[in-house]
Formats: sequence, C-alpha cells, structure tokens
Amino acid sequence: MRLWRRPRGPGGRGAVLPGATVAPLAPAYDAVIVGAGLQGLALSYELAKRGAGRIAVVDAAYPGAGASGRNGEMIRSAFASPEWIALFDDSLRRWHTLSAELDFNVLFTPAGYVLLASTEAAREAQRTAVGLQRRHGLEVEMLGHDDVRRLCPAIAPDMIAGAILQTDAGFAHHDATVWAYARAAARLGVEIHPYTKVTAIGVAGGAVRSVKTDRGEFATPLVVDAAGGQSRDVAQLAGVDVPVKVFRLEAMVTEPLEPFLRPAVSSPAIMGYCHQTTRGEFVGGTEPDAPVPCDTLRTSVEGARDMAAKFVRLFPALAGVRMMRHWSGLVTQTADVAPVLCEAPECRGFYLDCGWVYGFVGAPAAAALLAELITMAAPPPALAPFTVERFARGELIRETSLVVAAEAG
Repeated sequence: MRLWRRPRGPGGRGAVLPGATVAPLAPAYDAVIVGAGLQGLALSYELAKRGAGRIAVVDAAYPGAGASGRNGEMIRSAFASPEWIALFDDSLRRWHTLSAELDFNVLFTPAGYVLLASTEAAREAQRTAVGLQRRHGLEVEMLGHDDVRRLCPAIAPDMIAGAILQTDAGFAHHDATVWAYARAAARLGVEIHPYTKVTAIGVAGGAVRSVKTDRGEFATPLVVDAAGGQSRDVAQLAGVDVPVKVFRLEAMVTEPLEPFLRPAVSSPAIMGYCHQTTRGEFVGGTEPDAPVPCDTLRTSVEGARDMAAKFVRLFPALAGVRMMRHWSGLVTQTADVAPVLCEAPECRGFYLDCGWVYGFVGAPAAAALLAELITMAAPPPALAPFTVERFARGELIRETSLVVAAEAG
C-alpha cells in the first residue's frame, strides 16, 4: 500500500496517511472525485472495480476529515417511504458483507435498531410504516411497551409507547470504514490526494474538461462532487447550483460504562440517536428544534447541554456520567433531506453525490449505484427519485421517520 506524506509548509511537519499516494498529480485522469470522505472513497473503489480507468480522489483536508469521521455510525433501512427504503436497504445488505469485501474490519455490529415511539400518535405512524417496510422485505418487528422494557431496560418507562425493531440493522465504526475503502481503492490503483484544494473546474461546450487545484491542473472528462459541507461551493466552480444548505450537528461520547444498551436507538421525541460501543462508551447526538446554519466545526456549550439533558431524560442512569469528548460535523441538507445523486443536467460529466444527512448509512449502495450510472450511462431505478430536477418539478421525497430538525421558516 502506498503512503502519502503531507508536504512541509512553513513550520509544518509531514504526516503519513494510509491509503494515499506519494505520486504527483498526473496530467490527465479518466475520473476525478472531489472529497475523500466515505462517499468519495467508496465511489472511487466501485469505479475502479468496474475498470473506469485512472481515478483520482482529491480533498482539501485528509480522508474522513468531514462528516464521515464525525457521525453517529448508526445503520438502518427501516424508513417510511419507498424511495428511502429501496436505497438504504440495498446499503444495509452491503454492510453485512462489507468487511469481507474490503478485507478490513469495519466493525459492523448487527445488534438491531430501535425506532422509539413515545406517544400514541407516533405509535400509529409506526404501524403504517412497518406495513410498508414488511412489503419491501425488511426484517422488522412491532414492539409494545413491555417488549421495549425487556430489550432496553435502561430507557425511562414514560418515554415508551412502543417501537419498531429492525433486527438486522445496527452500527459500524466510521473511521474503520473510511480507511477500509481507502485501502481497497488504493489496491485497485486509485490515487488519493489529500491537502489538494480544487480552485477551478474547466467547462467547455457544456461538458467538464479539466480541474485546477493548488497543486496543479489536469484534464478530465468526469468530475464527481462528493465534497460534503463544501459541495455547493465545488458545484459552483462548474457553473452548477445545488440546492443545499450547510448545518452543524453535534455529538459526544462518554466514559466506558458497564453494558446497558445492546441495539442502536433513535428517539424523535428528544431528536436523538445513540448506541453503546463494544468498549462500553455511550455515543450519540441530539438536534435542536431548528437546524443551526454553520460552516465551521466549532462546538457549542448549548449543544453539550442539549445532549446531556435529553440523554439523561431518555436514560436516567446516565446522570453523573462523564462526557469524554464532544464534537461537531457539517451536513448539507436539501429541502426534503434526501441526497442528490445524479449527473448535473446543465454540465455533462459533472456528477452530484451530495445533500447527505444519512450519508454514512447510505454510502455502500450510493457508491455502487452511482458507479453503475457513470459506467453504464443508465440510471439504476433506485437512483431515479434522487435527481436534482425533483426540486424544480416539485417532486420532493416525503420521508417522515427521520431524526432531523426541520428548517425554520
């Protein structure tokens, strides 16, 4: 495996990063992916598997520096719309075999995923959703109050009206998954260039022609925008507008605790999601009533207080437990909170892989399907609802099971 050493800057020291290349930028590439997060790395791997030619992944920071290394790690496909179920259940199936395929343990733990209902109204909505999920072949169960108490005895009883349990869902480790895809892509010849900022995208005749970076310029007929929180800025370099806004999410991890929570749990009542790692840490995040517009990774005291208060409300035994780390990440949110996965209609060869809020969950399937779209020039049916044109047509995807704050106004 090749290694890349960060060039020394004024007073700087080199840092070795696995899965990245020491080679300088080539004069031309068959495909360039902007963003070395999970979306970009997974797509580079899938394209390389299909023999897509010489591929480069460029990132202004290091692999996994953005949301890919800052998310809640939870994985499910038990959503409430056919569009989300089709895409994310494809992804869940791939998570089950991902460690073997990539020859690297991503620590996927199919411990189950509990979608908690705390009111009778939420319980009724779950009854409708579980019917749709079963028709799509999902492994889901409806749980009553006592069932939830037996499965998750640490949850406050008054927070339980019922739940949906997806038995084959769970969680994985975000850093392990980023490095697994990076290593696998590098083995197939993908060049990963960290600390390489895209400054211009050459477009002529309505098609991509070149990319300019702060390390040099090269020709390419194909660019994929997988730049996460910077995806709208990258798209604008190609004259493409992506209707996304950037928001901050915050998460935390506690000191190791005795095992008390086997499945992953999400609770719309507190706008929170959490799980306990195999080492005992409680990991999770909560969201405010309205999303926080933000383009930095600075955390807030308000965010820490929100998580502490809400998680103690849900799990009273957490009172007095020490919070060991608290961090934030950026998400690009569309009007319907669904991703944008398509070729930009106004620029041939420029593909969009952005607008992700549940990007960790969906990466394996999105990468495979986008690679199919790029190499076969035919959109897979599961991608059809996620084109950018849906916003102009007013065909927004309605998904009601998300633990995501709605935009104010």
